[in-house]
Amino acid sequence: MTAILRVPRRAALIAVSVLVAAASLTSFAESYRGLYLWAARHGLSGPWAVAWPLQVDTFIAVGELALFVALADRWLPRSRMAAWTVTLAGLAVSVAGNVGHVTGHSLTDRGTAAVPPLAAASALAVGLGVLKRVVGAHHRSAPGAHPESAPEGALALALAGAPESAPGLNSRVHPGAPLERTRDRSPKRTRSAPAAPVTGDDAEREFMTDLASGTLPSLRSIRARMHVGQDRARQLREHLETVTART
Repeated sequence: MTAILRVPRRAALIAVSVLVAAASLTSFAESYRGLYLWAARHGLSGPWAVAWPLQVDTFIAVGELALFVALADRWLPRSRMAAWTVTLAGLAVSVAGNVGHVTGHSLTDRGTAAVPPLAAASALAVGLGVLKRVVGAHHRSAPGAHPESAPEGALALALAGAPESAPGLNSRVHPGAPLERTRDRSPKRTRSAPAAPVTGDDAEREFMTDLASGTLPSLRSIRARMHVGQDRARQLREHLETVTART
């Protein structure tokens, strides 16, 4: 079912992108017209009246593009506050200018004039919401990107291929103290029976989420999460590739 829905999902994302872009361009064009009429009726003419709307709607466009980059690069929420401030300030001034150029006191006329800047901001807000979820799903399904399943230190050790119980790794080091080799004082473990070999079914259960999203895990991810060597990891990856092709 995942393979069947992959193409319609991509088509839906393309349609959303096209519609958001078309709505934004149309709304900005209508907003530019309203702001130009406002400038022309309040002491500006010629190229000055033509350039004046750009001083307002540019802040909306720049702020929204900054939010796009913030979502794509996964900025922290506090790092996005400046972009939100610029966007909302530009939106408020743009709505005021579009409403102010309307003569008379008709609420319907003023409401119609306020639609373009609001529509531009709303269209991009919808697009940014879709982008946020797509980027989040991409990072969750990326090979080896499962930070929530293990602590940061343990995950780094697993990806590097180092044993988590290496001597001295968990010992406390005081700032400025010289590094020295410490003796592992943990209780000696009794020798246990050898573990059962990892099978293809084990790999399917471990990477069920990745396979459901159509993502094939990397060799490094298989080695880290299944605790196998390079050759066995390659065999398991070939098995998972066969499973993905069947679905």
